[in-house]
Amino acid sequence: MTDNLQQVADHGEGRLYEANGFVVPVLHGTSSEMGHQYGALMRDHMQQTWDVLLEPGRTKGAITDDDAGTWTERAMSTFSTRNREFLLGVAAGSGWTIERVGLLDQLMEFGVFQSKLHSFAGCTSIVSWGDHTVDGQTYIGRNMDWTPTFNEFAQVLTVRKPTDGSYKTATVGWPGMSGSFTVLNEHGVYLDIHDGTSMGGSVVYTERPPIPNVLTDVLSEAASRTAVAHRLNGLALSASMILTIADEHGGASMECSSLGGNRLRSPDGTSLVVVNTFLEPAWGLGQRETVSNSLRRLSNMTDRQAECAGTVDAQVTICLLYT
Repeated sequence: MTDNLQQVADHGEGRLYEANGFVVPVLHGTSSEMGHQYGALMRDHMQQTWDVLLEPGRTKGAITDDDAGTWTERAMSTFSTRNREFLLGVAAGSGWTIERVGLLDQLMEFGVFQSKLHSFAGCTSIVSWGDHTVDGQTYIGRNMDWTPTFNEFAQVLTVRKPTDGSYKTATVGWPGMSGSFTVLNEHGVYLDIHDGTSMGGSVVYTERPPIPNVLTDVLSEAASRTAVAHRLNGLALSASMILTIADEHGGASMECSSLGGNRLRSPDGTSLVVVNTFLEPAWGLGQRETVSNSLRRLSNMTDRQAECAGTVDAQVTICLLYT
């Protein structure tokens, strides 16, 4: 991607680039300063996302100002200082109200809570390391098969370079959504989110902090996948999801139910496939197929990974995801 980076705007210490269809805001400073940079640089992209995902519901009366106020208050009252100052900065930089910024930021959990955001939930992650790879390094790939309307606006790679001692992070998501959907920090610790509602329950707890934003805190402070797992063990998640976690030493999956807690699934060997089904036997659950063919994807990708044992590198990982 870096070979094709083209700078298109700047604001203070922030820079906005485009590359291969991605929008890439690179932010630097305090949380407030980085939020301000994001809001100023990403305002047009945020508006496009709002127009696609939220404005139709507002026009029909299905999404109200009260919704915006309720979900923003829930976020701002439970956020860490890091996340709260970032969101306030986004509002200041974009010129939007904090309620408008907050509703867009909380769209994922709001949509599940309202049962208005139906996800195809076809995400797959693959991790290979050790003797499964050509050089012993860790290689990670994932797709983001979400609802098709998300194809109507850009994917965003947000790079944060904080000055408060937090770790630098790079997060892939969508305009105006600051949660960690796919994130890598400066220590090489990786995390991604898969919809887990078909297994862990579609209940969203509004009296718990929004988990995508909590994960931003975790990756800003954890220097290994073990540290991430320990942090997750201490959390009651607001929504059910399945997380891929990895670092230079390997990978694992944390299967999280908003109703029943979290379970760590560790691989038997040096490769791992993560889909939208709980696979850890400790749940005492039978494996369940999903509308997006999770078990079929699991079987196919496990077989393809086995065929590539000992040869996996970045290019093989890319090819596997196109299998």
